[in-house]
Amino acid sequence: MTVTNKEVAAVLTRIGHLLEIRGENPFKVRAYYGAARVVEQLGEDIGNVAAEGALGELPGFGAALTEKVTELLTTGHLSYMDEVMEGLPPGILTLMAIPEVGPKKVKLFYDALGIGTITQLETAANAGKLAALAGMGEKSQARIIEGIRRYRSHQGRWLLPQALALGERVLGAVEKFKGVQRASLAGSLRRRRETTRGVDILVCACPADAAALVKAFTGLEGVDRVIASGDEKGSAIFAPGIQVDIRVVEDSSYGAALHYFTGSAEHNVRMGREAEGRGWELNEHGLFAGEKMLPSKDEAEFFGHFGMDWIPPELRENTGEVEAAAAHRLPQLVETAEVCGLVHMHTSWTDGKLSIEEIAKETKKRGFSYFVLADHSKAVGVANGLTEERVRRQWDEVERVNSAIEDVRIFRSIEVDIKGDGSLDFADELLCGFDCCIASIHSGFAASAEGMTARIIRGISNPYVDILAHPSGRLLLEREPYAVDMAAVLAACAANEVAVEINAHPLRLDLDWRYVRTAREMGVKFVVSLDAHDPGDFDHLGYGVSVARKGWLEKADVLNCLSAAAFARGLCERRKRRLATRR
Repeated sequence: MTVTNKEVAAVLTRIGHLLEIRGENPFKVRAYYGAARVVEQLGEDIGNVAAEGALGELPGFGAALTEKVTELLTTGHLSYMDEVMEGLPPGILTLMAIPEVGPKKVKLFYDALGIGTITQLETAANAGKLAALAGMGEKSQARIIEGIRRYRSHQGRWLLPQALALGERVLGAVEKFKGVQRASLAGSLRRRRETTRGVDILVCACPADAAALVKAFTGLEGVDRVIASGDEKGSAIFAPGIQVDIRVVEDSSYGAALHYFTGSAEHNVRMGREAEGRGWELNEHGLFAGEKMLPSKDEAEFFGHFGMDWIPPELRENTGEVEAAAAHRLPQLVETAEVCGLVHMHTSWTDGKLSIEEIAKETKKRGFSYFVLADHSKAVGVANGLTEERVRRQWDEVERVNSAIEDVRIFRSIEVDIKGDGSLDFADELLCGFDCCIASIHSGFAASAEGMTARIIRGISNPYVDILAHPSGRLLLEREPYAVDMAAVLAACAANEVAVEINAHPLRLDLDWRYVRTAREMGVKFVVSLDAHDPGDFDHLGYGVSVARKGWLEKADVLNCLSAAAFARGLCERRKRRLATRR
């Protein structure tokens, strides 16, 4: 295993940052920063220095630091990093990607407001909460807001809800323009990719009106900068930095154009081969048989030329959808309206904003018939995780609310931590009292793929675990997934009848849709969950369903499309089977 000087220096620097965030002794903090600089400036490979037994001769390298760097060079992992991360949000260091936010400000924001991600920082800044903190003020807050905007923009990608909100607003304005016959979102946004580089809008209008429509588009409120404005297409940057492209086509080619500009590129190449096989040509201007354009006023007519069923946009990633459409074997994709119950709901008992009763009322108001609690277990101290004694008191409250509110059933559940060795945060004697147990990981993200895989598999092998939550641990645009053999984890879920969560929170959308279909083919069942912490999270369900649809899931694949009674019966029957196997 080769660990470079740059990688060693980066780990030492991160430890220095974390110690500073924790408020450790300044001398200790400076020791790690100093060691990182020594490694960065080292004129030879640090692995060779270690092999010669000369690490202790480097400036500032005492016995403790030498031991830690030796461990890192030998194993590729440093257990001390897990120690200093203990109790802190896994993505807390990403805050330092924002200009003017260093370890001291991270400590201030975390200690005062519990901020551990860029999204939380953005929310607090927009609510005016940063300005009131010591050493901050309105100007500092404004600079952080601008820094976050630039960070998002420079990344070049935007979360689905950010782009979709802007896209729907611009689309609504464009549809009101004189001469517009119809219009649609296109591109990766229409395919519901988890992140996107921008917004694509296709407009149907007479060619004579096209230039005026493009000009009207570039004059819309919110345009920061016009990139291009032509006779039939235009491009502009809208606040907060998202690029929107518009193209105008005539009615007879609208279906072919909408297909083409929806993509994906891989899907279009596959459809292009289908066209070539018939002696046709498919391009951005339409579908042609020689000089003759085959009319396609909508996509159904376009696919009809090929003898295919209409392919839902979410499936257009060249993963077999063309063949399935030709054979009339496309799945009947799950719909948001088919979801009956809400899963993974955090309450004010831990880090949620709403009480159990408030969630029950909101669940009923939105037309759902049940919800599954998921407050944290005691290992997640930063989220006020429940102790065994508090769990039993919460069960009493669940019973009271279940009796008080009709037509909504509350499943008493827990989001129990899978600890570093794969054991669970609560003993079986307590777990057996829950209706449902959701297992997840909130620490030790830097472990090796082998270690993380073994940890998860041991955790879900417990017969009381029903659901694996946010299986890769990613935070989109903020934190990479941890290293794990996902195929092995999914196979273990199938073998243990453990459902896999599709987390609808826009920062997660985890399980990644690329694994969903694989898991389905293994026999895995799913829940589309909210991971809800505040009232606004109720609005995220559709994003999770989009992931399910991209993974080819049907209603029968999603357990919370079951009624409350059927959901409960499935939990009970599964537990009986698992316990019988254990005996």
